[in-house]
Amino acid sequence: MKASTLLFICLALLLMNAKADAVKPAVKAKTPVKHRPVPDDLTKNLEFDFCKAIVHASSNKQLDDLASYAIENNSAIALRGHADAIGTYVGNWKMSEKRAIAVKEYLVKKGVAGDKIITTPFGSTLPIATNKTAAGRRHNRRVEIKLQDVKS
Repeated sequence: MKASTLLFICLALLLMNAKADAVKPAVKAKTPVKHRPVPDDLTKNLEFDFCKAIVHASSNKQLDDLASYAIENNSAIALRGHADAIGTYVGNWKMSEKRAIAVKEYLVKKGVAGDKIITTPFGSTLPIATNKTAAGRRHNRRVEIKLQDVKS
């Protein structure tokens, strides 16, 4: 192969590569969103006394940390209220709703936007423990916490 032919092929390849690069749209590098991993202790269930919707003082640290995390990471919070099986269906439904709302009110007082918190009552329909023992019923009287990052 002649040197001039080889030179022509090399130039043609260079030009083809230059055209291909020029045609490609510029890809803008995405800056990764940095979120702290959700510590397990932020989303552990909050338990309540029988027939009460008062947040225990022992839960304040968890809720304070949850509020800080939600604010810093633009997170939405789902609060799922539950009750044990003692009492009426309607009464347990209302109690589970009051428990979820009590937690929401606490978080709003700590600065979390109310429209980023959803509450859902479940009454006694989704037990996580037996309702035949006091310990089991205590576990069933709870508010479950779920976090979801909100894209801006």
